Amino acid sequence: MAQVYITDTGGLDFLPGTDLLEEAGHTVISLDLDPAAGPDEAQKVADLAADADALIVSFVEITAETIAALPALKVIATTTRGSNHIDADAAAARDIAVHPLPSLASEEVATHALAGLLAMIRELPTSREVAREDWDFARIPSPPRMSEMVLGVYGMGEIARKFVTRATPLFRKVVGLDPFVSEDAWPEGVERLHDVDELVAISDALSLHVPLTNETLGVVGDRTLALMPRGGYLVNVSRGALIDDRALTAALGSGQLRGAFLDVLETEPPRPDDPLLNRPEIIVTPHSAFYSSATALAYVTTPSQVVLNVLEDHQP
Repeated sequence: MAQVYITDTGGLDFLPGTDLLEEAGHTVISLDLDPAAGPDEAQKVADLAADADALIVSFVEITAETIAALPALKVIATTTRGSNHIDADAAAARDIAVHPLPSLASEEVATHALAGLLAMIRELPTSREVAREDWDFARIPSPPRMSEMVLGVYGMGEIARKFVTRATPLFRKVVGLDPFVSEDAWPEGVERLHDVDELVAISDALSLHVPLTNETLGVVGDRTLALMPRGGYLVNVSRGALIDDRALTAALGSGQLRGAFLDVLETEPPRPDDPLLNRPEIIVTPHSAFYSSATALAYVTTPSQVVLNVLEDHQP
């Protein structure tokens, strides 16, 4: 039967997925590699998994060199929605199937984004601190009234649409931008804009829901933040590299931005002294927007089932 290697678990409990594979007669080996260790981990995959028929990957990079070193490889399944860390061209040249995780956590991510936005606007971190200290609400910066605010949403995919469904009743107006979404799929009650500058300029709160591309890399920088109404809020549950961290810190320091809620960072895990972790205006969660009892199971059984299906197709 097949040799299936789990390169890294991404913090997930892989036992249910491992059970699926082993019950089908396959051998499962967990390498427990550390993606933060850098490019050396890709070489370890080549060295340790030379007989792999399948890889299940969380965040370790799978390079063209790694793929070339695995002559029996038939499928790479990921526990992530994106697959930028897999050399898709090298895999395609060998007819190796690459299967990113389908959308399994859109409800969780949308809810997480709204929860973070509400926590910022209502000053919940400061309120908790004041309640512990002297119970003086006057120490809490006065929150804006949400029904007077405009919420801007950049990107209108599945997660964003669920986000606006939850958020629309709370705000004066919701506006959005996504040139790739058809009119039929555009959510009711959300005003459609066609220019990033126009979106940012009227958004008291801006939530990012676009993929990371050459066009969106660093899209939120000095210029973008300067266009926002003063004292605005920023939410990012998409990709850390959408935001220029230096520009974000500067905008918070000047008061141009009042708060930021980040579930993703450009470098994960961050260093303990990362400024983003130590500013009171920023709420950071550890890339946990996807997480629930339901997704914790689905994130390990789904790639395992994908591997089973592909291996079955390759049986003589």
